[in-house]
Amino acid sequence: MSKESIMVCVHYGPHGQRLIQRGSQLAGLLQAPLIVLTVGALGDNEYNREKQQYLSGWKDLTESAGGQFVIRDGNGKSVSEVIADTARENHITQIIIGQSGQTFWEGLTRGYFINDLLELLGPIDLHIVAVQRYPELLEQTHERGVKAYLVFSKDRYVLAESAEDSNVNVMKGVFFRELHTDFNTGLFKIVKDGEAQYLRIVQNEWVKPH
Repeated sequence: MSKESIMVCVHYGPHGQRLIQRGSQLAGLLQAPLIVLTVGALGDNEYNREKQQYLSGWKDLTESAGGQFVIRDGNGKSVSEVIADTARENHITQIIIGQSGQTFWEGLTRGYFINDLLELLGPIDLHIVAVQRYPELLEQTHERGVKAYLVFSKDRYVLAESAEDSNVNVMKGVFFRELHTDFNTGLFKIVKDGEAQYLRIVQNEWVKPH
């Protein structure tokens, strides 16, 4: 019986699925238990449909790998303290977090976060995984792209298979649907000024960044 125990830390964003897959592979290789942790995903009085979609998908993916999905509120503690506390409570020996310019974790992995976390973790191993940007990530986390349109309807852009009846406020592109979701949630690729851009789609609608 392995004495190893793996914990993956995920946060709001499209890379959580890949980190969970990486953690489940490591746990399987070591025949070790797996825990997936997210910290402060939603406040007590907050509901965010996109974040809720991520939580549901992560939970399903974790449980299908035989792991346990855990949500922790900071309750005034720093993220590093919550991670360390959860690791100690569950006798974790290895922790995986992701680092990318498009995720929350990059902000944490700058400055003093890593030093603080390492000091709190003690002998626990910390793995910082460089997650790829959208173009390289699509094949692992999304279905094959299909031609689609974003059509302006009322006060929002809605995903559509055609735009025959619309002459204005239409964006043509390619839609990549996220794996393990029952909704049209994923990435919409458009080409603007010769460069590819990826827009977040949640349940058929374009979620504009704040």
